Amino acid sequence: MLDYAGILAVTLPVYLMMGTGAFLRKTGVLPQEADKGLMKLSVAVLTPALIIERVAGNPAVMQPMPVLMAAGLGFALVVLGISLSYAVARLIGLRVHEGRRTFGVSCGLQNYGFVAIPIVTALFPDKGTLGVLFTFTLGIELACWTACVGMLTGFNNAPLKLALNPPVITILTSLMLNFTGLHVYIPQVAHNTLGMLGGCAVPLAVLLIGASIADIWGQERMNWKIAVLSPVLRLGIIPLAFLAAAVFLPLTNELKRILIVQAAMPSAVFNIVIARLYGGHPATAVQCVLATTVVSCVTTPFVIAWALKWIGV
Repeated sequence: MLDYAGILAVTLPVYLMMGTGAFLRKTGVLPQEADKGLMKLSVAVLTPALIIERVAGNPAVMQPMPVLMAAGLGFALVVLGISLSYAVARLIGLRVHEGRRTFGVSCGLQNYGFVAIPIVTALFPDKGTLGVLFTFTLGIELACWTACVGMLTGFNNAPLKLALNPPVITILTSLMLNFTGLHVYIPQVAHNTLGMLGGCAVPLAVLLIGASIADIWGQERMNWKIAVLSPVLRLGIIPLAFLAAAVFLPLTNELKRILIVQAAMPSAVFNIVIARLYGGHPATAVQCVLATTVVSCVTTPFVIAWALKWIGV
């Protein structure tokens, strides 16, 4: 059974890599001009390669019902987090058009990708658990482009078609290969190539996340009410729903592990992009991301270690 020190040894390198990305940005080694091309490479090529390698032929995601359960929970838990955060935001004086909706989105949408992936991979090196994370991601992507963006633009204007992005299309394609049995025809040389490409996806993306945080650090005057309440919600209250699902629902051990890791995640940096592109309040998103990320450096290993021991997976 992993203890706090063991979990810390797994999670700390992720945050150190983010810090490295911030350092590279500040020293000019990783300029902003490189971000667009590198992120496009990561999203369109490297991440799909990782997905195919981890999902196609994965015994944990060979049947439709477990996949639907994972995706359904991914969607429902994000919607629950958004709704709760939006309701609580009024307690610190946030109003609609002044950050309340953005606060709801930023606390409700956790980092479900490039911070979670290396932690899941290090804690559970079996192929099954990471494959289940990608099926969980399907529901989160749907929630992102309906509930999250819809909260800011009006639900009738949510750009649902953007949910069909390269990673999602790759997940769906890989699952169809599994359901039809065609995954057995993927040659080993393809698996080897995809594995090499996919191995580049996470380090590159985490460096870019760190660089992005360096860009926004200090841009906005900190609202301490947001800085205190957002970690309380994202890292303290909302995780209870994730852990309750892991305890009370009849789920596989792989999905329970995913719920535990996701419960410990800070707000997604992508929340800032959503706020900027869809009429939100970017300053609020920045403060939520920074506050939850800093606090999660301490809370993430504690939550994961405690929950793994309590739930017994």
